[in-house]
This record gives sequence, structure tokens and C-alpha cells, in this order.
Amino acid sequence: RYASRVEDSKGDDLLCLAHPLLKGVLLPVYRDMSFLMNVEDGTAVYEYEMTVTRIDLKTGVPLLWAQIDGQPMRIQRRRFLRVDSFWTVKIFPLQVEIENPMLGQWFDARVVDVSLGGYRFKAPYKGEIQLGDRFLLDFMLAGKKYYIEGRASRIRVEENSWDVGVEFDMLPRSVERALFEYIRQQEMMGRG
Repeated sequence: RYASRVEDSKGDDLLCLAHPLLKGVLLPVYRDMSFLMNVEDGTAVYEYEMTVTRIDLKTGVPLLWAQIDGQPMRIQRRRFLRVDSFWTVKIFPLQVEIENPMLGQWFDARVVDVSLGGYRFKAPYKGEIQLGDRFLLDFMLAGKKYYIEGRASRIRVEENSWDVGVEFDMLPRSVERALFEYIRQQEMMGRG
């Protein structure tokens, strides 16, 4: 893997990249050589198959012109496979209960995606949420009720509602099995 940057483009499928270096020396790259290029847009990583079309060493920055071959493929960056979910659940803000006993209240939320490492929910929650806040998730899966505890790892406010990523602290074996089966089924149905 070598770092580079896009210097220019022509049309929709021809990119000009800064020629990658190794210890201050240009990497040996030849015309018609194929390589993979990963591009991150802030929310996802995409992988492109590329073919070198020409090399330009006469400019201030050595350039590598490459053709994009086919469509990009989205790369899963997470440690655990995350799949779309449409669960309506109840969530309890444990942080509120810790700081002000007897004031915490369950609220309704919609889990939009889930993995063995955590979940993301959206809710019109009235309280304040901060990174590290703890939550208890109450949900049904395969006809059984489960509770999972986790902490907020990502927070975004969207038009009077919260979009919160929660990372599990620990997943009990029974919940892990049920969740694994659900994720596998969703993946097989192409909802990942």
C-alpha cells in the first residue's frame, strides 16, 4: 500500500495521481500495469480497479495517469459486519440514572443498523447525549426479549432527532448467537 493523491482528472474514468514513492524513490510502475486504489469519502471506503495508461516525469510532481476499470466496490471498514435493521426498540439512558437516580426514562427508538460490535439508533430523544454515555437496549429477536448494554461512540443531531452509534461493552453468549444468526440472514438477503 502506498499513499498518493489525485492531482487531476479527465472525463469520468481517467485520473492523474501523484506517482507513489518508496524511501524517496519512484516505485517501478509500467504502462498497462493494474492496481487497486482505495478512496475514503469520510463515511465509506471504495476500492477501484485501475490500469496505468501513462507516466509523466517532466512535471514538478511525477504523475501517474490511470484508467478506472469498472465500478467501485464499497469496502467494509468495521471489525464486525454491519447490516441494515428496522427494529423499533426501547432504550434506557443509564447515564441519566447514574447522575440523577429515578429520573431516567425509557424512550422509543429505531435501530437502523447492527453488528456484533454495536448498533446505531435514531430517536427524537429530548435529553442530552454525550460520547461515552451508557444505554440499555430492550429488543425482540426471534421471538425472545433481550437486553444489551453499550456506550455512545458516535453522535449526530439530525432535525430534532439523535443519530447515535453505540458500541457494546460485552455481549452475553445467548445474545451473540441470536444476533449472529440475524446478521447472517440479513447478509444472505443482501441487506448488509
